[in-house]
Amino acid sequence: MRLRPLVEDDLPTLCAFFASPHVERWWHESAELDSVRTKYLPSIRGEEPSHVLLAIVDERPVGLAQWYLWDDYPQGRDGYGIPTGSVGIDYLIGHAWDCGRGYGTQLIAAVLEITPPLPVWVTPEAANEPSCSVLENNGFVLMAVKQCHVETEFVEGPTALYALKR
Repeated sequence: MRLRPLVEDDLPTLCAFFASPHVERWWHESAELDSVRTKYLPSIRGEEPSHVLLAIVDERPVGLAQWYLWDDYPQGRDGYGIPTGSVGIDYLIGHAWDCGRGYGTQLIAAVLEITPPLPVWVTPEAANEPSCSVLENNGFVLMAVKQCHVETEFVEGPTALYALKR
């Protein structure tokens, strides 16, 4: 698996990913191209501090990852109770046929190789067992499960707070 920065031509691929039921259940992003452009073009142009990456296997896009400094998003950091000076990551495998093949574990490992050497905190919904499993496969430790309130994010159930100390 290799990661490369997201480019504007990748946005229709993101739409397809976000339209997949297994992604929509947890990611809560619009699959409409205009919405995807609005959300991701600022990162592509360097106007937003998140680093958005496409995961490629055998020259085929299989997933999406992004990493960021939680301090750049203090409302989210504080809403989840994340310590300052931490990295955050988000990730998904785009199509159901690519799930269960180890790509999620590989994706997280690949992202960790390029993030700053700071503690990493990740906030999946606690019911998202595949996400929690791939974090644990990469050495993350469950720190807490709690209902969080972050105005800028859709959170349905309790959040699992995972940390990787480096």
